[in-house]
Amino acid sequence: MPTSLSGAFTTAVMPIIAVAVVGYLFARVYDVDIDPLNTVGLYVMIPTLAFHSIATTPLGGGEVLKLTAGVVGYAAIMVVIAGAVGRFLGTSEALLGALILASAFPNSGFIGIPLSEFAFGAIGRTTAVLYLTVQNVVVYTLGVYIASRGTDRNPRESVREIFRLPLIYAVILAVLFRALGVLPADGNATAGAIMATIQMVGDAAIPLMLLIVGMKLAETDIQALSKTVTPTVLKLGVAPIVAFAIALVLGFENVTVARTFIVESATPAATVPLALLIEYSPEVGPDEIDPAEYLSTVIFVTTVLSIGVLTGLVYVLQAGLVF
Repeated sequence: MPTSLSGAFTTAVMPIIAVAVVGYLFARVYDVDIDPLNTVGLYVMIPTLAFHSIATTPLGGGEVLKLTAGVVGYAAIMVVIAGAVGRFLGTSEALLGALILASAFPNSGFIGIPLSEFAFGAIGRTTAVLYLTVQNVVVYTLGVYIASRGTDRNPRESVREIFRLPLIYAVILAVLFRALGVLPADGNATAGAIMATIQMVGDAAIPLMLLIVGMKLAETDIQALSKTVTPTVLKLGVAPIVAFAIALVLGFENVTVARTFIVESATPAATVPLALLIEYSPEVGPDEIDPAEYLSTVIFVTTVLSIGVLTGLVYVLQAGLVF
């Protein structure tokens, strides 16, 4: 593991930036429909990546339970902090939900998984996949509640979205196969070939996710830039501290899991809550800021500024200055 700041940037962060920039430039030059690519990533490649990562991981059940508790605890604490800060600063009710969603839910998938693999290897990737799985459940329950407050929309349909995501079933299937002793497929040529194919498809998820991140940034309509300071500080400044404290309390046995948990929590604002806001956010007046546009701007700002934050954080963790 590199122990210099430049080494952390070169090995963990620069590959992410390079691929995302390609996606950004491609979307600026060509009129690209991102939705089909996003669908392939969410419904094929990420579930395949999750299945292979969990099926072959050496992580035990105790670490997985701690990670689950950590993801849920982190989200709950950040919701409370962001809500309190927002009310203290007099944030309007229309934007308060967007502020909370931006602060509490990191981009643990499209940025977190590639970053964790580049920084911490196979264990980092598996931990990131598990983090994303648990976070999806939290987003489509607690996140839906936050996004739908103050509206007459029924959030049950979005909560049911959890059970439409193949990622959940891929994780369950991998855990079941491991429990039955079917996997890992050591010594079985046919099973080994199947797993190699699954790994090939799953590995393709990493560059695809980064290309999509760049393409989405190219589409962002930046609005109310001055109002993004609070969620940016909460997401990139407060969130890593909260994650560090949680990791200390939980006492992960595997130091790589603890480090990945912190990095995942420190990634920029997630994009899934944006879809929830688009569906549930209340109508605003002509002179008010639309919550979805506000969150979209926060996602853009935190993604750009996270380059420096994540580089420093990866360096600190790889050098063993903490954990």
